[in-house]
Amino acid sequence: MTTDKKTKEEVSVMRKCFALAVLLTFTFCLAQPVFSQTTDELKTIREDVKSLKEGQTAIQKDLQEIKKLLASRPAARPTEFKEAIINVQDAPFKGDKNAKIALIEFSDYQ
Repeated sequence: MTTDKKTKEEVSVMRKCFALAVLLTFTFCLAQPVFSQTTDELKTIREDVKSLKEGQTAIQKDLQEIKKLLASRPAARPTEFKEAIINVQDAPFKGDKNAKIALIEFSDYQ
């Protein structure tokens, strides 16, 4: 599994969590006092809360699965540094020819 795919999954889970948080906020902020609601309204609210809890449980399972996948992934090996030999004998330059360090700039003028 590539890093981009994992990142997309993590973003998807984060979006689901955010949507759940917004929905819960609207539910609690915009709800009328409990005593003025009818029995049908209370049943509807209970069903909504139940479905939100189920969604939250599914999100938590997805997060646990992502954590397991990340933990089981082997660590990336550091790349080895290889010495590069570049011939710049006839190239234009600025500064001292006998300098100990040379900064070489590669560019593309397209």
